[in-house]
Amino acid sequence: MRGIASKVLGSLAAGLFFIFMSGAVMAAEPPKEMKLYVFSSGALNLDKSIIQNGSSGKVQIPVGFFLIRHPKGDVLFDCGNNDRIIKDPDYWGPFVKALDPGRSPDIAIDAQLAKINVKPSDIKYVVLGHFHVDHAGNIGKFLDSTFVFQRDEIRNAFWPAPGYATFFISDDFAMLRNSVGGGMPAKYKTIELDGDLDLFGDNSVFIHRTVSHTPGSQILVVRLPKTGTVVLTSDAIYLQENLDKNILPSIGSVYDPVGMLDAYAWVKRVRDTEGADIIYAHDPDVFKAHKHSPEFYE
Repeated sequence: MRGIASKVLGSLAAGLFFIFMSGAVMAAEPPKEMKLYVFSSGALNLDKSIIQNGSSGKVQIPVGFFLIRHPKGDVLFDCGNNDRIIKDPDYWGPFVKALDPGRSPDIAIDAQLAKINVKPSDIKYVVLGHFHVDHAGNIGKFLDSTFVFQRDEIRNAFWPAPGYATFFISDDFAMLRNSVGGGMPAKYKTIELDGDLDLFGDNSVFIHRTVSHTPGSQILVVRLPKTGTVVLTSDAIYLQENLDKNILPSIGSVYDPVGMLDAYAWVKRVRDTEGADIIYAHDPDVFKAHKHSPEFYE
């Protein structure tokens, strides 16, 4: 009996230690040098029913991407529409007419980053919310960076599930695949995930996996020293109204409806427990209400 009791007490002690250490990580102060910049890769014009089931009418949505400056390296979250569409209207094929994206030279990702004196070669990590045309378009400009994505997402990007191929343009990310005969599938530096990741080990940049909009969608939680917690949803949540009322997008825009509702619940928990601000990549009102580069959050 003493042996059993000893083992139980040992297990309890280990559990309490784990809880204590988890709390210590959660309570860790973010680096004072951290900053968050909000950028735009132009806009798309589409029927609102695509992003909110039951709605109708044309709406113009922003295409957001974000830069986190951290003392251990700059992190880009998503990278917008491929800049090729600025000079080559045929690159997107029928998408150009259907979505009528912004194509002025000033929305090029190089020009956007230059506003804060950052070059693509300065970026240490590129974290991809998913591989759709308006989120992974400029991957080819960051080949010196380390790409962070879910294993399920890269598989799906190259060979999507039936009915969900529409918004993947393989030329945007084909360069990631290694040459014939290579032992590793990735040609460039990659962190391939099957779950969540605390990117710097200090809880300031946290990647959350959500099988929802796509099989390997990711949400990014940024914890800043002054602003506090900011959640970047990518397309796991399109609009604030979708979150507030648990409204899903159209069936073609959600790979796993239950998973998407789980993502809503997860973000609500972070919002409610940490007082988090939420920035949706495509909500025009919320996007407009936030500071854009060269202004920043700290």
